[in-house]
Amino acid sequence: MKEHLVNKSKVRRLTNADFGQLSTGESTQLFTLQNNLGTRISITNFGGIITAINTQDNKGMIADIVLGYDNIESYEHDPYYLGAVIGRFAGRIEQGTFSIADETFQLALNAPDSQLHGGKKALNKQLWQANKFQNNSSASVALTYTSPDGEEGFPGTVNFKVIYTLDDDNQFTLEYFASTDKATLVNLTQHSYFNLAGHNSGNILDHQVYINADHFLPMCERVYPTGEKRPVAGTVHDFTNATDLRTLGDEINGEDEQIKIGLGYDNYWLLNKESLAGEVLAAQAVEKYSGRCLSIYSDQPSLILYTANYIDGSQVGKDHCRYQSRAALCLETQRANSLHKGCSIDNVLLTPEADFYSKTRWVFSCL
Repeated sequence: MKEHLVNKSKVRRLTNADFGQLSTGESTQLFTLQNNLGTRISITNFGGIITAINTQDNKGMIADIVLGYDNIESYEHDPYYLGAVIGRFAGRIEQGTFSIADETFQLALNAPDSQLHGGKKALNKQLWQANKFQNNSSASVALTYTSPDGEEGFPGTVNFKVIYTLDDDNQFTLEYFASTDKATLVNLTQHSYFNLAGHNSGNILDHQVYINADHFLPMCERVYPTGEKRPVAGTVHDFTNATDLRTLGDEINGEDEQIKIGLGYDNYWLLNKESLAGEVLAAQAVEKYSGRCLSIYSDQPSLILYTANYIDGSQVGKDHCRYQSRAALCLETQRANSLHKGCSIDNVLLTPEADFYSKTRWVFSCL
């Protein structure tokens, strides 16, 4: 398709506005990044939340392709982590306990027998400091937050920074930084819910997906990784065909044990890469009617494909839309969470000697 270009000199690459007050009385801001292709991405400094991504389809029509809310009050009480930065620790920690160097820590629990996504007042519920900058081909928002020692039970004072950048190649770069004064755990990701047909377009069962992973991690009935690394070949978790992509709806209502446990797709895929050095094409999602394609490149070793299985219509989203189960998909690049009883800390240990850094790129295009 011929891309609809906007004169660079006329592009308002970065704007910001008030986004309302939290229940604490603190004021929030909404930043909007725009490129010369007309893509617009909005971010609030509450939780580092991506509230909107507006992109063209193959006819040049613009639509918002992520689930979200119209106001800050709804984000403050959101139970689904829509568009949020997830941390200190993405995923579940069984019983909220872990050990570092023979010292055991008890975390705040916010889910049955576990801590989920960092606790009750995790990074997604914090007000971040924001700085903005731009040049002739991109615009960025840098968000920083210092999590004090003991917050939600985690050891160490940790300085977090997230930089979001949109450029004229229609790529949105997400960079995560963390440093600590004491050994602790960190696993960060972004929890945007994508519907490439438009956020209010119903389910994503017609979306086609590619995942660059030959293995995935099965879950037990309590939704923890079992510790097994299972080949995807011959299973409904095989998304490795890059020329004939698997359609999500083909098997999502089938009899696969893992599908039944998660009520849809909700597993870790181990990406085909040997180290944290360098990035790979991690995944792609395509919606054939609009032609929109999302390509995800990352230096992280794994991702979760989650098909919004637990969204139930109880929350009023943007444009008064009540999102239902499977209204979107998440592709969450991160470090695979095998932190359950009997498993090692793996690569989520952060120490004062080595800072955390990760980089993921979302590239938007049309077929």
